[in-house]
Amino acid sequence: MTRTVLIRVASLVPLVILASFITFSLLQLTETDPAIVRLGDDATEEAYESFREQIGVNDTFVVQYGRWLGNAATGDLGESWNGPNQVSQLLKERLSVTFSLALGGLFVAATIGMVLGIAAGVRAGRATDSVITAAASTGQAIPNFWVGILLVAFVALPYDVFPATAYTGPTESVKDWLISITLPSIALGTAAAAAIARQTRAAFVRVLHEPYIRTALSVGLSRRSILYRTALRNASIPVVTSAATLFGVLLGGAVIVEAVFAYPGLGSLVLEAIQNGDLPVVLGFVFVAAVGVALVQLLLDITYTVIDPRTRVS
Repeated sequence: MTRTVLIRVASLVPLVILASFITFSLLQLTETDPAIVRLGDDATEEAYESFREQIGVNDTFVVQYGRWLGNAATGDLGESWNGPNQVSQLLKERLSVTFSLALGGLFVAATIGMVLGIAAGVRAGRATDSVITAAASTGQAIPNFWVGILLVAFVALPYDVFPATAYTGPTESVKDWLISITLPSIALGTAAAAAIARQTRAAFVRVLHEPYIRTALSVGLSRRSILYRTALRNASIPVVTSAATLFGVLLGGAVIVEAVFAYPGLGSLVLEAIQNGDLPVVLGFVFVAAVGVALVQLLLDITYTVIDPRTRVS
């Protein structure tokens, strides 16, 4: 098991480096001048050139990327072009909000998706299956920001239970934190729940037609025991795989949902950085997002090996 985890960790490192390299390369294609971003339009050419030399943008691409990657490995993501603020500190201040929403959306998606998928798979071909499948198809087509707007209009505003805009951090109050992320998590996880429901339904139908399931039923074993122990365990394998992919999608979707609920997450920070040409913040966000997705992928890979021991490296 330990060997499997170490191999998974080693395989994720190149992915994070590749994501940062591609982003760094694309940002180099922009014509944004950091000297103008920091000093404005009225500074002298000597001041501009001095600032460019100070931050090293006159160096070659390889030197710039190598320096940035080396610093990033120690947690230093550079300095914002808009002011003397460390990018890592700016991201740290907003990180908990965005990751709270992404994890909340994943929890909603996994919980609702698996419940509906199991219900549809067990009753494949019946009216329940048709209704759930149709609802899942509809859910995948609805944009998460639209769901968020509906939740604000018809739940948050009429009923004084869930806030429409106020965010409470987990360090202030766990209860208030859970309440504050409930509606955004539902908005974020709806489409993902529909995807997981379809995946679970297909996996359950396939597993229930396996010979070992029919054999277990023929020898008189409890149908409930077979369904919720053997069948569920095997059907959850592809679901765990898809959940790892969905987290990256949810992390990106959280940026949009934050705007609907006016939450102070990474979304507003990155949008502001794009508008102001603050490329170090954009690059830092991509790097942190890649590391976050890689860590969640690692946790889900470990879960995968627990569910299916055959995937462990001997």
